[in-house]
Amino acid sequence: MRLVYNRINKAGSTFVLSTLDALSKTNHFKLDNHGDFGPSKSVLAQQLGSLQNDAVYVNHAAFLNGTASDLIWINVVREPIPRWSSLFYYAVDVSLRGERAATELATRAKDTRCGCAGLEFYECIEMRHHHNCSLKVPSQITSFCEHGEACSRELATARVHASYRLVGLTEELEMTLKVLEKMLPRFFRGVTDISTKGSPRATSLGNKLTNTSLIGAIPDRTRKLIKEHAVNYKDEQLFYEDTKRLFWHQACEQRVLPYSPLP
Repeated sequence: MRLVYNRINKAGSTFVLSTLDALSKTNHFKLDNHGDFGPSKSVLAQQLGSLQNDAVYVNHAAFLNGTASDLIWINVVREPIPRWSSLFYYAVDVSLRGERAATELATRAKDTRCGCAGLEFYECIEMRHHHNCSLKVPSQITSFCEHGEACSRELATARVHASYRLVGLTEELEMTLKVLEKMLPRFFRGVTDISTKGSPRATSLGNKLTNTSLIGAIPDRTRKLIKEHAVNYKDEQLFYEDTKRLFWHQACEQRVLPYSPLP
């Protein structure tokens, strides 16, 4: 049995990776974590083809059709607007991204009309709307398509249903791990006994260079602007909602939901 986690950025993957690292020691499997993000189709095929038995492959990678039958795919998705906000701050987090963040800061500063330099996420959305700049939600759909494939919400949803053992939810990470423990005990046995206190977060809450802070709720007006004007919001949100329904259906099937007797 071999597991593939083609992780989505800013959807709890740092937490899931740290959990897998701890479980690899107690459950005695190999954690094959890759830093060559976004491998080509041929490279991904080679990497998965050489994955040994009782191993977990982790990478920010696309889906790959036609893999061996003993390869089990999992993933985790997040509600699209909060994920976009998290990505917005992560892109300029110099403490984590170094020169790449500095380059992004310079790019934002250079674009005085749509760049959003030094702005909070909600301010950026307001400004971009005011200046008639494009709004596009960072896609999760594409993680369920192959490189070069004509990707669509319908195709990605079909993949979630047919090709993934489980796609969990960032908003329900504890429940996601409980379901995975039931479905895949070889890798996730004992996960509910692992302490999540002090679990890593990938993005700093404050940024001294931009004087911005990843704290507080996203205003309703910001959400409304995105829903009405982001060109791909509807598809991304419908994909998330369908995946969410499937997740809760699977959680019920695995009987991991707490029992609430009728009054």
